Amino acid sequence: MTCLLNPKAYLFMFAIFPQFVSPDYGPVWLQCVAMGAIIAVTQVGVYGPLAWGAAGSRRWLAARPAAALGLMRGAGMVLVVAAAWTGFAGWRG
Repeated sequence: MTCLLNPKAYLFMFAIFPQFVSPDYGPVWLQCVAMGAIIAVTQVGVYGPLAWGAAGSRRWLAARPAAALGLMRGAGMVLVVAAAWTGFAGWRG
């Protein structure tokens, strides 16, 4: 639901979509339906396995609290290093 309610995706589509629609290539509505179908299939092909993998990872991490804690600490360290790097780069430059 979060993705469906994201207005940025719709604004992006309204900005990009018209560049690929031309009356010279046939009925505009048919082009829009074809491109919409391509986008839907691509999204399902990309985000479907990603969601399936995330669900499996969630179950795996729920069964291994130590691994979940290690993952959270690792992610926290990455964020701390990125913040320090960004701060240092901004201060230098």
